[in-house]
Amino acid sequence: MRLHATEKKLNEMNRLADMGHFPAAVNAGATFNVLMTITLTWLIIPHAPQPYAPVAWLALVLALNLLPVLILRLRLHPDTVYRTLGEMDFIRDQHKFSDWVYVAASANMAFWVLCSWAIFSVAHTPAALTVMLIVAFLATFSPVILRKRVQR
Repeated sequence: MRLHATEKKLNEMNRLADMGHFPAAVNAGATFNVLMTITLTWLIIPHAPQPYAPVAWLALVLALNLLPVLILRLRLHPDTVYRTLGEMDFIRDQHKFSDWVYVAASANMAFWVLCSWAIFSVAHTPAALTVMLIVAFLATFSPVILRKRVQR
């Protein structure tokens, strides 16, 4: 039996498209995380001229994003409640996804960190930061924007 994405529980996600069914608040939290990380990347670049700095920064960002998940996963047990995708709560349920979701989220964050690092290394201007934030906002919040347009 194949479930429709809206009926799937967090641990039953098996497609990237399933992420398009998260509540708007969850997308907003993820979008804020990306925008904040891009801004912090812009702020640290002038202070990090070492060739290994982007890799060290990326490792720190990924560790800070995954550490709460790892700690919260220690509390999972056989009778843990898994909400459906549309019912999930950004804070209470962030550690209940299928494992591959964290790989995808980490790859997404790595893209934004390394892309912004590359751009800001060439153009470290407020204008470059603004454009990067707009592009990142549109890309990461697009599931909500597109869903709202389709519902009209």
